[in-house]
Amino acid sequence: GIGTIGEPNEYDLSFALGGGPVRLFDLTTAFAAFANGGFRMTPQLILDVVDTVGDVVYQGESAAPVRVMDERVAWLISDILSDDDARVLSFGQDSILNIGRTAAVKTGTTNDFHDNWTVGYTPDVVVGVWVGNANNTPMFNVTGVSGAGPIWHMFMRSVLSGIPEKPFNQPEGLTRAEVCTLSGMLPSSNCPFRRLEWFIAGTEPEAIDTFYQLVGIDKETSLLATETTPAAQVVQQYVLDLPADLQP
Repeated sequence: GIGTIGEPNEYDLSFALGGGPVRLFDLTTAFAAFANGGFRMTPQLILDVVDTVGDVVYQGESAAPVRVMDERVAWLISDILSDDDARVLSFGQDSILNIGRTAAVKTGTTNDFHDNWTVGYTPDVVVGVWVGNANNTPMFNVTGVSGAGPIWHMFMRSVLSGIPEKPFNQPEGLTRAEVCTLSGMLPSSNCPFRRLEWFIAGTEPEAIDTFYQLVGIDKETSLLATETTPAAQVVQQYVLDLPADLQP
């Protein structure tokens, strides 16, 4: 439903992070597919037209919803984007993205602060906010969470006032499995940090975590013990053995 994007080869790698032009209306409509359990709804700008005596002269007709993704995928995205704990690292505890009820939300900021966005939804409503200058001049250090975020927050609280909170309707076909937090693999006996994660049935991890290893350390050198290290000098210690691409 996004009609402003041309051929993929017109863009560079930043396209994966949103480096393509979109309209707020189209982006908000796209997010609505997550709130609707994977169905895309064709939006209507005009619902009806009534004349001066109250007669309806035009009545908009809703197009049939179109499934564009697996409902389990839609639920997982909503679960991720509504996890307030997951936002703490970037936005702090109880940030402006927390509206006091379950709500999925995503922010975005373009280069040099030309635009910032906040798009979020509950099972009842999806709201998109764009903040920027009409002449495309950059703003000064205004991000999605400091510019569009407060507007989104206040609107959501206002429009949902008095409406009971609803959870995102969890479909069948999802399972929960314990994983080692850092790697996302099944925890070994060495893994000290674990958490439960949701998976589409059949996609649960099968490999055992390799990040945490129990190794022998030479007390005298603080290096790995070798075959020649006296047994009295060896202490067992848990270490983090990250893959090479994660070492930095």
